Amino acid sequence: MALQTRPPVITIMGHVDHGKTTLLDYIRKTSVAARESGGITQHIGAYQIQYKGKPLTFIDTPGHAAFSKMRERGSHITDIIVLVVALNDGVKPQTIESIRHIKNSKAQVIVAINKADLPGFYPDMVKGQLAEHGILVNDFGGDIEAIELSAKTGQGVDKLLETLTVMAELADYKADPEAPLQAVVIESTKDPHRGSLASVIVQQGTLSVRQDIFGDGTDGRVKSLTDENGKQLNDVKPGSPAEIVGLKEVPAVGSILKEANREYPDVAPVAPELPKELDPFANLDFDAAFGDKEKLNLIVKADVEGTLEVIEQNLDSDSVNVLAKGVGQVTESDIELAKTAGAKIIAFKIRIPGRLKQLAKDSGVKLKAYEVIYELIEDIQKQILKLIEPTIDEKVLGEIEILQIFDMKGMKIAGCRVKTGELKKSDKLHLKRGEQIIANPQIASMMHGKDEINEVKAKSEFALTFKNKKQDFQVGDVLVAYEEEE
Repeated sequence: MALQTRPPVITIMGHVDHGKTTLLDYIRKTSVAARESGGITQHIGAYQIQYKGKPLTFIDTPGHAAFSKMRERGSHITDIIVLVVALNDGVKPQTIESIRHIKNSKAQVIVAINKADLPGFYPDMVKGQLAEHGILVNDFGGDIEAIELSAKTGQGVDKLLETLTVMAELADYKADPEAPLQAVVIESTKDPHRGSLASVIVQQGTLSVRQDIFGDGTDGRVKSLTDENGKQLNDVKPGSPAEIVGLKEVPAVGSILKEANREYPDVAPVAPELPKELDPFANLDFDAAFGDKEKLNLIVKADVEGTLEVIEQNLDSDSVNVLAKGVGQVTESDIELAKTAGAKIIAFKIRIPGRLKQLAKDSGVKLKAYEVIYELIEDIQKQILKLIEPTIDEKVLGEIEILQIFDMKGMKIAGCRVKTGELKKSDKLHLKRGEQIIANPQIASMMHGKDEINEVKAKSEFALTFKNKKQDFQVGDVLVAYEEEE
């Protein structure tokens, strides 16, 4: 054994729109000499920078899906997770989802409070919200570092990189470059020109050109190795990423690629144990804190087997149930199953006949076809978030308070005032009692005095009735008028 210090592997996670991509882009542009290959960069799922002479490896894949696939297969690749939380938005559903993955990864964690350049917001509010979910930063009696930064302007990013470097030095991550190869697949796909591609991070051993390798359901000889800048590599040491060309089949995300003709102990790879003083979650019961959650039910159809595998690899099994999958046309039985199970149908590069579209609509089944894989994955992620936060894709048009209730000829009439915005008779509505949505009623009529009206502005008072004559509502309930954003 020849253990040597290796670079830390870092993943940036957090809620959508909190600045994860902006932060990665800022770090890449300011720290990576992409000009080495004429400024052309390619997406291989990870990249490495040098900060004050110290290498840092960043995973750039969709964090939650990749984490789930790696955990299913016993692969723990990430050493440090940067949890990004926007100063103006605080802890949101996907922040909580990220904390679940942090717990399961056994990684160190650092909080990046982003958008620190915005005036009028206070970091302590974010830190207090994090404390409610088991993330105790230094200011709140914990051991987790919290750094205020702006991914847009670069304010505080140097401090983040400095802290990551110090954390890596204290943990002193080591690996053996002479050991039998172990490389974790973090992304994979099939290219029409180059064949099966696998983006990996080496855990042990050395990955080399012309090396015979094998993995779960695939094998081959390494024809070429490239970094994220398209630069050709001869070999890749532990802690570093590369894209492999030469495998016969597309390997699954999270699978381990090994070297042929080498002996391996019959033990699954495990995460390196952190010293207790470096593990901020050593005494935290996450199961009690979070409990169970609802899952998104899907039926997946694709044009070819390879594409179907890529879609599956990007689905987070903690959040998605795939009830059925297959290659070829969407069928009537798919729609019947979706109706029975309350599932959505997604189809990739498949033409859906008009009669099946109509059948799905009549059955109350959501059926959507895609031509671009990333649009499909992003859409699924949004649907998962909607399970956790049903109003995430809604724009509020107006808020209306119910002030009085009248009975007239057996019909309940709500006397209302528009608190903010406006209301149109045709608007979609949530009926809220406190913070809970108790119904989504439809308006039958709106009256101002004796006149029937179709819209009403802020501060105005009016009366309304609902189409459902048995609709339950009380004084103090609030109607929220909204539209769904694309």
